[in-house]
Amino acid sequence: MPHKCKEAKKAYKKAYREANKESLAAYHKAYYQDNKEKAAAYYKVYYQDNKEKNNERQAKRQALKLNQIPVHLRDCPKEKERLQQTYKLCHLFTKATGVLHHVDHMWPLSKGGPHWSGNLQIITAKENLSKGYKINEDVKNTIQEMLEEEEKLHKQKDEQDA
Repeated sequence: MPHKCKEAKKAYKKAYREANKESLAAYHKAYYQDNKEKAAAYYKVYYQDNKEKNNERQAKRQALKLNQIPVHLRDCPKEKERLQQTYKLCHLFTKATGVLHHVDHMWPLSKGGPHWSGNLQIITAKENLSKGYKINEDVKNTIQEMLEEEEKLHKQKDEQDA
């Protein structure tokens, strides 16, 4: 029974936020204006403690700007989890080895590559910075094939669900 109460409470909060968007935005803006130093200190600590989340958010933002997230994966919870795990693993590699690691798009976003877990690899920062925006055509072709296969599987699943 507690599960039903939790769901009802969640639905109520969501409805309340939807109904009071403007007043909540004004409240948060005023609070931030009155507590700039406190908020800045909080965000600084948060970003230091959650570097992988920040890196993931920045990569997603860049991919959205370039329209490089495949349509069928935009709201996919499994893909979101894969991306989160990749960035978390990268952070753990850095922590464990003491060597800075980056999550690298094998086919760079700037060259038309997708922001997709199948296009990511974890490499040292030194390797990533020396690699730059170079593309290995074999890797690019493999990524394209894998993405097409992923899209076919997604469409088949949607047809089965319908």
